[in-house]
Amino acid sequence: MNKMNARFTLAAMAAMTLASAARAATTITVDSVVQRWPWNNKLDITYTVNDGQDVSTSTFKKIVFTAAIGGETYTIDGVTDVGASANTGTHTVTWTVPSGVKDANCTMTAAVYAADAPSGDDYLVVNLLTGAKSFEGLLATQADSNARYHANMYKGDYMVLRKIPAGGTYPTGDSMNYASSNSARTWTTDRDYYIGIYPVTQGQYQQVGADTGVNPSNSRNTASGSRTDDQAWMRPVDQVSWNDLRLATTATTSAIPAVATAGSGTFFQRMNFKTGLYFDLPTEVMSEIAARAGATTVYSWGDTPDGNYAINGSWATRSFGIGIVTPNDWGLYDTAGNVYEVCLDDYSSGDRAARTDPFTPFHVDGSTTKGLRGGGSWGNNINTSTDFHASANKGVSSTERYFQFGFRVALVVE
Repeated sequence: MNKMNARFTLAAMAAMTLASAARAATTITVDSVVQRWPWNNKLDITYTVNDGQDVSTSTFKKIVFTAAIGGETYTIDGVTDVGASANTGTHTVTWTVPSGVKDANCTMTAAVYAADAPSGDDYLVVNLLTGAKSFEGLLATQADSNARYHANMYKGDYMVLRKIPAGGTYPTGDSMNYASSNSARTWTTDRDYYIGIYPVTQGQYQQVGADTGVNPSNSRNTASGSRTDDQAWMRPVDQVSWNDLRLATTATTSAIPAVATAGSGTFFQRMNFKTGLYFDLPTEVMSEIAARAGATTVYSWGDTPDGNYAINGSWATRSFGIGIVTPNDWGLYDTAGNVYEVCLDDYSSGDRAARTDPFTPFHVDGSTTKGLRGGGSWGNNINTSTDFHASANKGVSSTERYFQFGFRVALVVE
């Protein structure tokens, strides 16, 4: 995207916090504030941090920007608003100027403060009780972050999504896949997107779903699958259809209509109202990119079946609690096994690698058959089923509710 450095005056400020005898004080300098071109209400803020947070010692920091525009002052919280990293180095974040504000002659300053969690935008954490969101960065290793988000709170009252950065090269398809039409392709994405590290659980669905507090799932131990039944609460929600999640009258290429009240609408209508963000199902390509985590093999972990990475149910009686097998290299759990995942696309058995954009769902006018990403379910045997292959897909009616089907939440950053 082209950018212009016009219309701004810049006050480059430094702030110091957390000084110690063994460590220099942190400083931050605002380098530039650039309005997106063509003119819109997005500002790219580039800044440099010296002696920033040290996640290996749990020394976490956050950044707060202050913008002065037209005599008014606006506070931009790096944790809840823009996902600003306090790591040492130069970074850029994008701030959306409030509606109706003329962003000419903007003066920007910044300060650093102590924080309870690592700053950055590798993860988006949503409080399903309040709708509040926050951004968090990676810990010292991916394994450390995996352990952080494996806590029960992130499987019921909160939802965690992992960032898939724009500009990366991401493979889909493989030469050994059973569906030979899904030939290999490497995508270069032009936007960041976030995707849930878990399939949506029964607990999360009950906080948000079309009938809040109601659990439609077949895989539960008690009549309600309530909080007192942790296994059910933390299993993937099932028996929800594409129509239940979006809206029966929406096409794959249509935006989910907004609702006017918190207590009405489908799962995504309610979640979007509560958070003020736009969540939706991922496309099949988005889902496969995330599930593969850069792998070019038949499975996301290699070329041979491995029950350490996939829920190998072989016709168990119900789904399993999320996160009981090893996550992929990006910290996403249950990308193979447990439940098939409904995607945004209309179903096609043709070559997904031939599609032009990973964010645009495949669409067939009048189709009521939707794409279902493979990966197998709790009812499949990994040693005999090809559904665990990373590129596998199926079709399902938009109205079908089935006890092996679940879904994952995604958000594309525009």
